[in-house]
Amino acid sequence: MKRLATFCVLAAGMACAPAVLAADMAVKAAPSAPAWSWTGFYAGVNAGYGSGIADSSLATNAIEATFVGPLPLAPNPLPGTLHPNGFTGGGQVGYNYQFGSLVAGLETDLSYAGFDKTDSATGPFTIGGTLTTKIQSKLDWFGTVRARLGVLPTDNLLLYATGGLAYGGVRTTTTASNMPGFNCTGPNGSIYCGAGSSSGTSIGWTAGGGLEYALARQWTVKAEYLYLDLGSRSVTFSDLDLPGGTLTANTGFKAQIVRGGLNYRF
Repeated sequence: MKRLATFCVLAAGMACAPAVLAADMAVKAAPSAPAWSWTGFYAGVNAGYGSGIADSSLATNAIEATFVGPLPLAPNPLPGTLHPNGFTGGGQVGYNYQFGSLVAGLETDLSYAGFDKTDSATGPFTIGGTLTTKIQSKLDWFGTVRARLGVLPTDNLLLYATGGLAYGGVRTTTTASNMPGFNCTGPNGSIYCGAGSSSGTSIGWTAGGGLEYALARQWTVKAEYLYLDLGSRSVTFSDLDLPGGTLTANTGFKAQIVRGGLNYRF
């Protein structure tokens, strides 16, 4: 009887061991990592390269037209489309909200832009000699306020489209003279000589797209393309050697930007 009782105790212990071991393993198992989420605020830096597109036109008033003819029929030569280009760099802040496999957000950025281009064209003057027009176009800085909407092919890869408001510091300078050796700062005995400049903050729109990849929970990298249309700037200046004569120059400015960025998520 004693042997039978001992056997029963051992058998009961062996039957309970797997259940105890399983319970102990369940307690010690590492908790699963929470799912990745793009929701939250972020800030970062960016750098890239861009090319501007500046188209200009000229128009004379009635007095000026009696000497050079009404533009654009007058012989005023115009340089071709200017392409000021250069490097850009700046910073951005934004907020994302994820719902399912879609991410919506808002981002604003401000960047330096060293875009600068000058070109000139010379042609024959109706009453003899030559006529030269020189145009300079610059973009010193730009910023945007954009909405973003993207899709997640994988948890840590975001493909997005973006668009919104764009603004920037644009400067355009135009000089026209039949005596290009003079700087057109005062009467110099020529028939056609004047210069004007317009600068300030131009406002327009932007659209583009890009991709952003999560390196870790708090760090992401991105590549982005933006198209900017900053409208046009106009300046009317006087012919310094023809009282009452004026020339109006109008220059439109657009730009294409390709850049990369690094963001930190809060």
